[in-house]
Amino acid sequence: MGKIQFWRIKAANLVSDLTTVLFNPISDNNKKPSKPLNLPPSGESKGSESEGSSRTSVDNNEDGLVDGPDTSSFAAFLLSLLSPSDDKAAKKRQNDDKTAVKGTSIMKENRVAKKSLLSRSKQSIGRVIYQTTRMGGIRDQDRNNNVEMTQIKPVKEPVVVPLVDDLPRISEPSKLVSDSIRKVVYDSLPTLIHGRKWMLLYSTWKHGISLSTLYRRSMLWPGISLLVVGDRKGAVFGGLVEAPLIASNKRKYQGTNNSYVFTNISGHPVIYRPTGVNRYFTLCTTESLAIGGGGHFALYLDGDLLNGSSSVSDTYGNPCLAHSQDFDVKEVELWGFVLPSKYEEILALSKKEAPGICRW
Repeated sequence: MGKIQFWRIKAANLVSDLTTVLFNPISDNNKKPSKPLNLPPSGESKGSESEGSSRTSVDNNEDGLVDGPDTSSFAAFLLSLLSPSDDKAAKKRQNDDKTAVKGTSIMKENRVAKKSLLSRSKQSIGRVIYQTTRMGGIRDQDRNNNVEMTQIKPVKEPVVVPLVDDLPRISEPSKLVSDSIRKVVYDSLPTLIHGRKWMLLYSTWKHGISLSTLYRRSMLWPGISLLVVGDRKGAVFGGLVEAPLIASNKRKYQGTNNSYVFTNISGHPVIYRPTGVNRYFTLCTTESLAIGGGGHFALYLDGDLLNGSSSVSDTYGNPCLAHSQDFDVKEVELWGFVLPSKYEEILALSKKEAPGICRW
């Protein structure tokens, strides 16, 4: 910038001298030595330029050059030719200033953008970490919930009703238990009982009509047994009981919550399991046999096994199992589920039992 200003001042002085020479003819009378040009140093500012031009005009007046024509307008015209460069310089400086300001603002914007980008990246990384941790916690929670649900409520696989040929062997034909009843009862038995052979422990048509005989023959094979009753109207019903059935003079129930009652009065076998209200499963006395309780018996048989009754019970939440609450007994059977390894032994022991009416 200092060099440009220097050359501008030098050009202005040169123009001034040229105008003086051209418009003032040289004569012998007014010939005087010209003064050397006063050139400012290269580091002076724009104000030095105006001082130099004014000093030159003063010197010319002192030398007596005022007799010539007025060249101030022409000098101003020539000087105006140089003004665009000053305007251009000013505009350039303004543009430089604007560029500097703009560059500063761009740098600030870039800095802000970098900060915002950095903050966004931090937030994104934090969000990813949070979501990963949360998903891991959810997976752990779901895994724990699945374990708890598996422990509390095991998943039940669909029940496949076995074919008749796949059912365990039965010791002899039944007067009451049809294939449909066998399928439903077999499917409703505890898992440990599956695969065992069905043995007829007691039957009224084979062993005589006697409650005491029923109790005694239930001792042939302890464990879960199936009591089946048929009335004279065609209904078949009964329940799962725990053998041996031990008669007691006290009103004392026996059995476990593995027991249930069933009936086929609706056209197909229906099973009613314990409700959990009470534990009145099986009541054996010398005068009667009853299943269920809580106001009424689900199934009641008198001492001679000729009459019985059925009603709603709190133990199983069942309706009347027969076609009517009071019914006449047609047949009574008791079936045991014997291990295959013990089947022949228990069958031989069963044949030794003398038929007929047993007295206490």
